[in-house]
Amino acid sequence: MQFIKQKIDRYQRLRKIVYFFPIQLLLVHIKKNHTMLVYWLVLFGFILQKIAPKYGIPYLFLNPEYLDEVSVWSYLIVGFGVGGFIMAFNISSYIMNAFRFPFLATTSNPFLKYCLNNFIIPITFVAVYCVQIYFFQIRHQFLSPKDTIYEILAFLLGIFVFLFVSISYFFRTNKDLFKMFGIKTEDDNEHKKYHTRRVILKKNMDWHTINKSQRDWYVETYLSSFFKIRKARDFHHYDKEMLINVFKQNQTNAAIFEIVVVVSLLILGLFRDNVYFAIPAGGSILLLFTMYLMLNSAVYNWLRGWSTTVLVIAFLIINSIFAWNLLYVTNEAYGLNYHNQKPRYTRQNLSKYESNKEYLEEDIKNTLEILNNWRLKNAECSIHKHKKPKLVMINASGGGLRSALWTFYSIQYADSVLQGELLRHTALISGASGGMLGAAYLRELMLRKETNKIRTLYRKDYVENISKDILNPIVFAMTVNDLFLRFENIKIGNKQYKKDRAYALESKINQNTRYILDKKLIDYEQDEKSAKIPMMIFTPSILNDGRKLFISSQHVSYLIQNNSTKNIHKYAMSEGIEFRRFFQEQDADSLLFTSAIRMSATFPFVSPVVSLPSNPVVNVVDAGGRDNFGLETSIKFLYTFRNWISTNTSGVVILQIRDRRKQKADEPTSNPTLIQSVAAPAQSLYDNLFSVQDLNQNALLNYAGLWFDGRIDVVDFELRNEKPDKISLSWHLTKKEKKKIVESIDLPENQLAFRRLLMLLAEDE
Repeated sequence: MQFIKQKIDRYQRLRKIVYFFPIQLLLVHIKKNHTMLVYWLVLFGFILQKIAPKYGIPYLFLNPEYLDEVSVWSYLIVGFGVGGFIMAFNISSYIMNAFRFPFLATTSNPFLKYCLNNFIIPITFVAVYCVQIYFFQIRHQFLSPKDTIYEILAFLLGIFVFLFVSISYFFRTNKDLFKMFGIKTEDDNEHKKYHTRRVILKKNMDWHTINKSQRDWYVETYLSSFFKIRKARDFHHYDKEMLINVFKQNQTNAAIFEIVVVVSLLILGLFRDNVYFAIPAGGSILLLFTMYLMLNSAVYNWLRGWSTTVLVIAFLIINSIFAWNLLYVTNEAYGLNYHNQKPRYTRQNLSKYESNKEYLEEDIKNTLEILNNWRLKNAECSIHKHKKPKLVMINASGGGLRSALWTFYSIQYADSVLQGELLRHTALISGASGGMLGAAYLRELMLRKETNKIRTLYRKDYVENISKDILNPIVFAMTVNDLFLRFENIKIGNKQYKKDRAYALESKINQNTRYILDKKLIDYEQDEKSAKIPMMIFTPSILNDGRKLFISSQHVSYLIQNNSTKNIHKYAMSEGIEFRRFFQEQDADSLLFTSAIRMSATFPFVSPVVSLPSNPVVNVVDAGGRDNFGLETSIKFLYTFRNWISTNTSGVVILQIRDRRKQKADEPTSNPTLIQSVAAPAQSLYDNLFSVQDLNQNALLNYAGLWFDGRIDVVDFELRNEKPDKISLSWHLTKKEKKKIVESIDLPENQLAFRRLLMLLAEDE
């Protein structure tokens, strides 16, 4: 008997757990609400650094920035966003699931009771989030435990504020059985007797499915307050339509709340140029998830079982409308004229530029003048009198903000130790993405020093400027503007463009660099021509056919034209198109320099593909797709001017600033999962993209030895960037990442490369 009693007691305890309302809600989500769970899984993936760690997305949540710094304010705002998402989750869950638990309508404030019992997923998320913040701030931001605790408290305060405001709204507006019909609720004194008044209701059967008992989920107990558990009251003696009306009234208030949140999102978008409204990127993503979750529940509330079908049909219709260019929104390069007659991007029209000897001779003559000015500039230096200088070409690799900082700092460091000789010897800078941003900033500082506008280009605050966050305004603009209709314009000169995340990116670059890059492409023409600064050539990739778009302040047709030879007969294919000539009638010279940088750094999804004013439209993306290191441009430049260079210099030094090692480090491998096995071929192609470029460019260098009558030395400054301490490919860096980048110059291999560079520049003959 004792054994049977123990077994019965164990069964009853288990039953109380299983049929406890919070457990039943969790089971409902797992069985019915997969869309809502996906949002939670993605957020868990972000904060646990399991989703997109390579691109630094988790840092947006664990290390949020507001007003260019990580502070209690940034965590307060992100906490506010988490509170909003939790409330959206509760509202959506209530709309989709409340009818499964009719006993709720017999309680006072049924929606608030639902939120209280729907705590398992949110409180687990918040707890994990706080733990992750603590360890991340200590390990990656070098913060003290005390300061980290303050940030966590600010985060929790943000959650509390939003939940308090929203719950206050629902407490005042939601009605229960007593407020609607004068019927005693379960939370009232059980010993008092109330006379229920009979209410005649319209036969509104929007929730007719509640009459099917198989839709009801059985619950025995629930939380009536934070520390009190009650038995669920039997509801079968109530008129079902009364219960339905309670739920419907609560849903109406929830819908109003959803509308307010969406409108608030749109209002934020109108004031996004105000720095105080530029909330942390993590908060923006939470806001976006909140909106989508609410829209999802609203669609379900209207359509019920038809919601999935209607959403699929709507997606197919919208997809077709985009194909007809009815809703398709393009991104434009600022400064260009999109209303003039557009040049035809056809094989026939391109051939006019590919074999134009007049252009070729003119451009070679112009660049030879630049090289002669470069030679005179180096001859003026006392240590170079009666000597032939080394000609330096800098290749800056792509790689987001890590490359921008690494390129800027490594060149700044080397040039400072060499007392300005590195940049003095440099004739050409090429590359991709973030590396070109860092090089462009340093080149402008060099120009300002040459013109006596600044005293030195070696100040530490310049390093801080180039490493400042760029991602926050991009994600914020994407959230509040780009994923809706882009209705706001920006005027640049006498031209108007749509304001989107591309504008946010360029504005942030200008803000971080104190607006010294706020120039037009043509503004650098004379300074390059007089050799005050090196030439800089951007080469974004053309999506249409894989060609390069050569953007330079000088005309460089020699980089696109085929070199005809007597013994080779083939179908001529040009390397790319020359931006300034091809888009001359579209005001190519007025292109904003930051737009040239952006076109070279158009990382998918982060910044939009740029559409140029041609027919058909030319779309351009990141330069890294074709030449992440800029070496191909340097080799072609060297080939074109090989005779002048071999005669007037003592050799060529190609300085490669790389965000990764040329030889991939051996990394341990593990047995792949099924999905990894299926994705392995495509993933391998992507992972080895830059290794393939290295192999091809190594072959080009070997062949250069056959046609160049001089010496070529390649010096590599390499950022140590391997697993597990890999620096994210992002427009955002943590303090630990910045420290690692700056300290990479002290690595033995980089110090060896620096000493070799010093020796080579001292070999001028």
